[in-house]
Amino acid sequence: MKKNIALVAGGYSGEYVISIDSARMIKRNIDPALFNVYTIVINQQKWVHLDEEGKEHAVDKNDFSIAPFGEKIVFDCAFITIHGTPGEDGKLQGYFELMGIPYTTSGLLPSALTFNKFFCNQLVAHWGIPVARSAKFAKGSKLVLEDILSRVDLPVFVKPNKGGSSLGTTFVKEAAHLVPAIQTGFEHDDEVLVEEYLEGTELTCGAFRQKGVIKALPVTEIISKTEAKFFDFKAKYTKGAADEITPARISPELTQQVQQTTALLYEKLELKGMARIDFIFSKGTLFFLEANITPGMAETSIVPQQAAIEGIPIRELFTIVILNAIGI
Repeated sequence: MKKNIALVAGGYSGEYVISIDSARMIKRNIDPALFNVYTIVINQQKWVHLDEEGKEHAVDKNDFSIAPFGEKIVFDCAFITIHGTPGEDGKLQGYFELMGIPYTTSGLLPSALTFNKFFCNQLVAHWGIPVARSAKFAKGSKLVLEDILSRVDLPVFVKPNKGGSSLGTTFVKEAAHLVPAIQTGFEHDDEVLVEEYLEGTELTCGAFRQKGVIKALPVTEIISKTEAKFFDFKAKYTKGAADEITPARISPELTQQVQQTTALLYEKLELKGMARIDFIFSKGTLFFLEANITPGMAETSIVPQQAAIEGIPIRELFTIVILNAIGI
């Protein structure tokens, strides 16, 4: 009997459009012989099921069910493809836990932890994995330039502490631009992270669990061609704005280190489903950048590229992720 899958997209952040694009790609590639897929779009105004004709049908939040044609439909699994809040920070995970509905991402605590860049960095550093020096500032706190520069050295990245897709992130080289960049970050979050810039090779690696074994995908090398000089929103989602080279042009030894560190962090952070870990290789050292528990799944996204290189059809990858969530 086919399982009913709620493909949950949208969200409350500036990454809404990216999530919708990912959902379209996922729906095209989920195996119709195994699953009935229902697109659920959520935003701050409403939660709706979007049918094949684009018509909206209300979602009953009391049990996360729909009744588009009068007959109630309940779900065997929620495939979460929301980037940002509430699908990447633990809020939806907590809701689905209360509803007793399996879901395809990491759990509430790992989701909330990895969404908070500062806390995640502290934990990863505690495990002996290098991270960039950083300082965190809360909205409303007094910003004294000399105090900030005593904690980090220029150049720095200034970014929302809780968020994704590099929205609100600024690369700062001059002291005069630092406080304005922090204020820009506060437009996206109530906490801002000021993180020292590490010059090097940006690398990223997807991972998932199959039959109880963590599998790290081929490593991708990222070369941003935008004026920002890093993998910003434009570089991530504009065709031609970044070179994403898979497999990465790095030594077999470094490739193995990235994959092993990815698998280690997947386990220690207690991740589930499809995740992606970002690194930078700088001056002979591999630094952790961040963990993504709902990586992009649009046509241009990195994880589908990595799976293809590994010889895993995207339909098979989605089947693995869903069946793992359901416990089959």
